Parts: sequence; structure tokens; C-alpha cells
Amino acid sequence: MTFKAQATTRTDTGKSAMRKMRRAGQVPAVMYGHGDPSVMLAINEHDFGRLLERLRGHSPLIEVEVDGRAERCVIKTLQRNPINGRLLHVDFQKVHAEEKVTVNVPVLLRGTSIGVKEGGLLDHLLREIPVRATIDRVPEHFEVDITSMKMGQSFHLSRLEAEGIEFTLPPDSVVVTVLVPRKVSAETATPAAAETTEGAEATDEKAPADAKNKEA
Repeated sequence: MTFKAQATTRTDTGKSAMRKMRRAGQVPAVMYGHGDPSVMLAINEHDFGRLLERLRGHSPLIEVEVDGRAERCVIKTLQRNPINGRLLHVDFQKVHAEEKVTVNVPVLLRGTSIGVKEGGLLDHLLREIPVRATIDRVPEHFEVDITSMKMGQSFHLSRLEAEGIEFTLPPDSVVVTVLVPRKVSAETATPAAAETTEGAEATDEKAPADAKNKEA
């Protein structure tokens, strides 16, 4: 699936020009890459926001159309207002078909694990996985079937199959795990604790008898 964004070139710079753009519903952006001069752009805030919603669960590869010409790009940086979350600035990095790029690929979980049904807690540690590959090899997402996972089991990065892709994290990185709740752990440990206590009591009871024998 190809995602597209419309943009126009701009010449105005400076804080006052940026504020004016944002009041008009436009977001300043820049496109760079391959040693070409950076191109200053403006994108429609509403339309690009809808595109970002559609991109959820997909890798950040899109086509940016500027003045009738489309460029294959990676959404490199999104700057947002820390208070209201509004988009402030976008960086697009141009990529060629044969060029390797490093992008974060989302991880989608499929199914409900056996461990969760039995009371375990699902901990999704890696929601995105950074990979390096040519754009034709970058998957839209990774899908992990967690149906057979039991309490205490983990799914590691090394189990993902991806031809022509280089993972930038260690192979033993945990993608998702099913934690054993503390209550279950405590209940499992109780019988052993009881046996230890009973053993201690038996030792205490035997001690006086041995002492009496010594006195006799």
C-alpha cells in the first residue's frame, strides 16, 4: 500500500512566518537527502493528521508530492507541541529504491495467549523494531502470533523471519512476554514454605528428647 502526502514549496522563514502558517492550518516541513539542497515545504495540518492515523501499524514510508513530482520519503521526525500535541514541524528524508534506510517497523500482536487466559499479564515491550533495509524490503509491520504463549514465556527478536533485513537490536531482545502475577507466584511458593516450617518444628520437638537422653 502506498501512502501519499501533498505539499507545496515555501520561501518564508522565521518564527513569525511559522506562526502565521500554523494559524492558517499549515505545518512547516523540510525535505532532504542524497546531497540535494533541502526543500522547505508546507503541508495541510488536517490532511496530514489523517494520513498519520492511516499510517498507524505501518512503516513510515510515504510519497511526498511537490509541484506534481513525487518523492519516496521516510517520515524522519515529527515535532509536536508538548502541551496540546499539535504538529509543529515535519522532516522528510528522501530515499532511492536501492538505498538502505533505517526505520521503525510496528509490531502487531495476533491472538490471545494461553497464559493471559490463565491469569497472566501481557507485556508488549517492543511495539516498534528498528530495521535497516532497502525500501522494497521494509515490511509494513511485523505480526507475532501469541496464541500459544504460556505464563513465563517470551517471544524474542531472533524468532522473526525477515529476508534481506538487518535488525539493529540484539537477537535476544524480548518483543513480548507473559508475566506471572505476584499472587500466582506466592501461591506456588507456599507449599515449599510450609514444608520448611514443618521441618523446623520437627527439629525443635526432637531437641528436648535428645537433651534428656544426654542427661540420663
